[in-house]
Amino acid sequence: MKKFLIVKIFIVSITVYSQTDWIKINSPTNNTLRKIVFTDSLNGWACGLNGTIIHTYDSGQNWHTQNTNTTNHIIDIYFLDNLKGWALCWETNNPPYGTYILKTTNGGLNWIPEFFPPEGEYFRTIFFLDEQFGLIGARQTYYTTDGGFSWNISQRDSDMFANLPFSQIKMWNDSLGFACGGVLDNAGIIWKTTDGGRNWKTNAISPDEIFDFYIFDSLNILALSGDPEYRFGVGLIRSSDGGDSWSYEELTINAVCRGIDFRNEAEGWSAAGLKFLYTTDGGTNWFETETPDSSEIYDVVFINETKGFACGQNGVLLKYIPVPNSLADESSSDRIDYQLFQNYPNPFNLVTKIIWQSPVSGWQSLKIYDVLGNEVVTLADEFKPAGKYEVKFTIDQNSGSAIPSGIYIYKLTAGEFVSSKKMLLIK
Repeated sequence: MKKFLIVKIFIVSITVYSQTDWIKINSPTNNTLRKIVFTDSLNGWACGLNGTIIHTYDSGQNWHTQNTNTTNHIIDIYFLDNLKGWALCWETNNPPYGTYILKTTNGGLNWIPEFFPPEGEYFRTIFFLDEQFGLIGARQTYYTTDGGFSWNISQRDSDMFANLPFSQIKMWNDSLGFACGGVLDNAGIIWKTTDGGRNWKTNAISPDEIFDFYIFDSLNILALSGDPEYRFGVGLIRSSDGGDSWSYEELTINAVCRGIDFRNEAEGWSAAGLKFLYTTDGGTNWFETETPDSSEIYDVVFINETKGFACGQNGVLLKYIPVPNSLADESSSDRIDYQLFQNYPNPFNLVTKIIWQSPVSGWQSLKIYDVLGNEVVTLADEFKPAGKYEVKFTIDQNSGSAIPSGIYIYKLTAGEFVSSKKMLLIK
């Protein structure tokens, strides 16, 4: 007897829905970009391999390569304002081996290198709170109170993990600050200072290195870690008492999260290789979505609620595009374009939402296929006006023929526009 799959389908046009997307933008380099920073809505820099630093002065519309006079890898970059900035460069080919601090006072038109002792130490992170007070860290941490003319070594507590390398330093004010780091497949650490980086307290939290974190305020801090071998899920790490204690929760998502930033108090994004992780509830729940063209990304930054950027492998640059909140908005200068959004939730159990939009009226088809290309179900196949639409894909287990767990592909065809995305059913 032939069995039939019973699927409940609900389609509604959407008048209010907050959603986002990322697009690739032109990059002046093919060198991998590891870090990206902005000082205002116009000026941003990204750094990476082979001495690469690129700069935009028009909110990412155009990027230009700056002359760093080095082909060594640039590991970190930090700008205090549009003129004053610092970068860390690793010298591995010629003595003295170790770290050079590159400094600029004119927005990167000129970068001045200075070797930072001790020799053989490769520092990973640099941060300046103002023109005088700065920090640099790896297995050792130093601070300056005179703009980098002299540096003093910081002290860490006697914890067995205390001298693992820092990956990121951020100060909340001139006394309170945090650092994260550790070793992959070994330990993930968050350090805390209450005296401007002169002393650090160690908190071993995660089984894997922590590359970045986000400070909401003096009490609330959030970080994500991840297993590079994908044997365990991403670690969700939080503190609500200023870093005195931390909670750890393993998510059902496999990734290594290298950069994290929040667009507002509720919506946050993490750069996690071939995917983004995102939250819409302040970090309580996290979901994953693929990057455009399977771009591999390492860092993400938000300038404000409407402007964000990410960078990564082969010089890729991504720009955050907020989808308007209503069809009325879309009829203005922010008119919608063709778009198929990632289903939510994903992975899903029995029910998920798929949203798409079209700027013109026409025949629109939305179908689901298995990984072998067999059609599973048609969710839409009709003429529709221009607009945004939502379909709830609900599997009826009581039919006796529900589809099994696994990866499925949903495909939108609207005129000449064709787009498809993957989704994962877990039962």
